[in-house]
Amino acid sequence: MIKKETESDLDQEEDLVEEKPEEANEEANEEAVEELDEEVSLEAQVEDLNDKLLRAQAEVQNVRRVAGQEITKARLFGVESLVREFMSVGDNLLRALSSCEEESDNSLIKEGLELTLRSFEGSLETAGVIPINPEGEIFDPEKHEAISVVEDDKKEANTVIEVIQRGFTIQNRILRPAKVVVTKKSDKK
Repeated sequence: MIKKETESDLDQEEDLVEEKPEEANEEANEEAVEELDEEVSLEAQVEDLNDKLLRAQAEVQNVRRVAGQEITKARLFGVESLVREFMSVGDNLLRALSSCEEESDNSLIKEGLELTLRSFEGSLETAGVIPINPEGEIFDPEKHEAISVVEDDKKEANTVIEVIQRGFTIQNRILRPAKVVVTKKSDKK
């Protein structure tokens, strides 16, 4: 009977041994799948974070570029309102000079005004402000403002024959258009 008990114990142990490798394989597979899932999840997180990093870096570059452009515009055009005020001073100097031409005994005043005007225009040019004096040129509506039109068959149509008020540009941008008188062909045939 002892022999039978030992045989039955051995049979049970064999059954247990046979069951354990299958369970162990299943557990190992489950652990491997979990580890792979964790790795895939971590890789997805790394990719997501890399994408966010690249987007943040691009955003920073865009902000820097836009800020640089705004600073450049502020530098170039920040004095625009001040320059507009100075233009009227220059206009008054020109009017004073033209009134001095009528009387010959004001030569000292005329000379002083001419020096003042040259100094003023030099200061404007230093700031990047260039006068537009289009006399004799073809009318350009982007640079000129026609105050009146005069019939003249001797000159080509749309030619500027007189500049009433000079225009100015700042960094190749029109600050004030020149006010001009323009020709046109007569309607008579």
